[in-house]
Amino acid sequence: MRRFRVARLLAVLVGAAAPVGRAHAQPALQQLLSEASTRNRLPDGLVSYKANVETEIAVLLRREEGTEAVAAIEQVASTLRWTRAGTYDQRVQGYRAQQTGGSVSMLTLFQTGWLNPVLYGNRLRVRPRETSGNGRSLPASRRRDRADTLPAVHPLATDRDRYYTYSGGDTVVVMRAGDRTIPIAHVRVRPRPDVTGQVVLFDGEMDLDASRGTLVRLRGYFMRTGMTRSPLARSLADAVAYVEYENGERQGTYWLPATQRVELQANVPLLGDGRAVIRIVSRFADMQVNDTVLDAATLAAADSLRARAARRLTYAPTDSLAAFGRWRQTLGALTEGMHADDFEDIAPDRWRASGPPRFDVTAPRGADVMHFNRVEGLYTGLGAKWSLRDAAPGVTVRANGGYAWAEQTVRGRVSVERARGPWTMELRGGRSMDITNDFRVPFDSGNTLGALLGSLDPYDYVSRNFGALGVVRRVGDRRWLLRADAGYADDRYRPSQYVRGPFGGEPFRENRGVAEGGYLRSSSTIEWHPDRAAEFVQPGLGARLYYERGDGTLAYQRAEVRLTGRKPVGPFVFAARGDAGLVTGSRIPPQQLFELGRYQNLPGYADKEFAGSRAAVLRASVIYTTKYLRNPIRVGRTLWLPAIAPGFSAGVQSGWADAPSVAARTAMAGLIPGYRPDPLALWAPVSVTTGRVRASVTAGMRFFGNALFVGMTRKVDQAAPWKGLVGFGQVW
Repeated sequence: MRRFRVARLLAVLVGAAAPVGRAHAQPALQQLLSEASTRNRLPDGLVSYKANVETEIAVLLRREEGTEAVAAIEQVASTLRWTRAGTYDQRVQGYRAQQTGGSVSMLTLFQTGWLNPVLYGNRLRVRPRETSGNGRSLPASRRRDRADTLPAVHPLATDRDRYYTYSGGDTVVVMRAGDRTIPIAHVRVRPRPDVTGQVVLFDGEMDLDASRGTLVRLRGYFMRTGMTRSPLARSLADAVAYVEYENGERQGTYWLPATQRVELQANVPLLGDGRAVIRIVSRFADMQVNDTVLDAATLAAADSLRARAARRLTYAPTDSLAAFGRWRQTLGALTEGMHADDFEDIAPDRWRASGPPRFDVTAPRGADVMHFNRVEGLYTGLGAKWSLRDAAPGVTVRANGGYAWAEQTVRGRVSVERARGPWTMELRGGRSMDITNDFRVPFDSGNTLGALLGSLDPYDYVSRNFGALGVVRRVGDRRWLLRADAGYADDRYRPSQYVRGPFGGEPFRENRGVAEGGYLRSSSTIEWHPDRAAEFVQPGLGARLYYERGDGTLAYQRAEVRLTGRKPVGPFVFAARGDAGLVTGSRIPPQQLFELGRYQNLPGYADKEFAGSRAAVLRASVIYTTKYLRNPIRVGRTLWLPAIAPGFSAGVQSGWADAPSVAARTAMAGLIPGYRPDPLALWAPVSVTTGRVRASVTAGMRFFGNALFVGMTRKVDQAAPWKGLVGFGQVW
């Protein structure tokens, strides 16, 4: 059986048809639905099946521009037994995980089985729990049918026209199953607006075998009618659980699960325009159909038994979970190539690109709402977005502003962008506090918690007024990202406002010096696999090439190149990243130099101990996860903590920086806060060149899916003692 995937772009080939019910249906579409409804009855010959299932649960963040970062992946191997009398027995046989930070296990979401065993019948069983009027879950003992799911009206139910309208029905693609060619018809399903009472309905699309009328794929989401959210609740958050169920033909007769995807997406606009995403993808294999014999009495009562059945979820003993090694897929393989925008056409109104103009109170990122550093102090802000949508397709106006309370400065930016196909044009301007650190981790926007609570702020900052025009081109389904920007910028120095954090701790160092002045600023970026980074858990390769130029009071040229990769091999994970950079010019600004040190890729050295106009950094690590304590920890009835999963980690970090020109050495002196050229003054340098390649090593233990590192580090290019090192994340 070949797996079936419909290309999203083929959906545009569906003929536009007005939504219709039975009374006004197009004859061809109505006949197709009638045949499909007849064939959607649970076949008399289908009694049971058994299958092995691998599930991957990915936790990730989708940023406002569409880039995703996978923070955690959990992989679960289970066996599923199902019978038409309602038996649902899912047993977890294996478990492993990779994480970049501390969090609960996503198994907390699943108190019962999460698979949908069949798509046959007049009602689908969906959602893990029924809820009472106050929103709390009702225990099974208080539910009338004792089931742990809700009945949803199937879009092919015999009473479907009471609940749904349909459109489309054209053949848009063909698939092959063995030696048979199957034409696939695409049907759009929408709940009727006149449905009364509380009913669970489906909103999305179906793919039907046009030659036989069987259901091949169901894609959309389930919603409950008769329940409304207040305007305040709608403005505060959006959340939706998408499903994509794909069937495969078994024994030439039955259409049973092949792949199932459930995707939970949530967004709180007041905290930023990004989305938290939990992606759950399950693949069925080794399916044995009709492996169980049921007696006549059970078969006679099968329909009623199935409606009352619960989805039983159990776990193999700890030693069996630890010993499991029959994984079919590497970590990250099941969710490879998927993206949160795959469901954009059926997303909540706030996330859609089409519709009437819409105004939302939202900021691009959480840091635009609140952050803290030693220069600005506490910054609080607010943002707004005006999406013109159908009035001017692709045009979005954004504005955000706020106040830095210690610096006593208003900051913010305004932008107008127009997206058309793979192209985006943007005009933007504002006043920002930019970070000058180099070779940073993707998505790095500062260290608010560290600075606020622990008096740790290893960044330096430049106040920048700017205006620019940018053009972005996406190539090959997000495989490549090309960007070019040109505009004007003006850089200004701002001193530190805090000596140490508000709650005490070690003193902050002074913000490093910058060269002030205005200049024409232009840049270009080429990224290959922008969603890939060695610091995150999604395996794969990525690269970035960046060029920037300044002309004016500040005159320089700067180039950077990055190559990053991550690959799991059995219990090992190999990760590596290399960066190199060069800045030249007659008046190199200090803020454009490359700085290396403890928090800048050389953990064995002091913070920003080295600097230069040319620099290169190479980092590599290997992580081994043992077979011990690999099962998640259950706390009470509903909470699962991640498995302790102890492992070992070793890494090497090497770096080099020099300043070969007079302009570069002058810029290094300018890093000193308040520096002024004076032959009678002696200024102690804050950074020096490396003189040679410097290197450090780290070694220690990792816990909780490799999210916590406890170990030591030391310099290896010279005699030096070992130093303790504790950190979160998989950063070397």
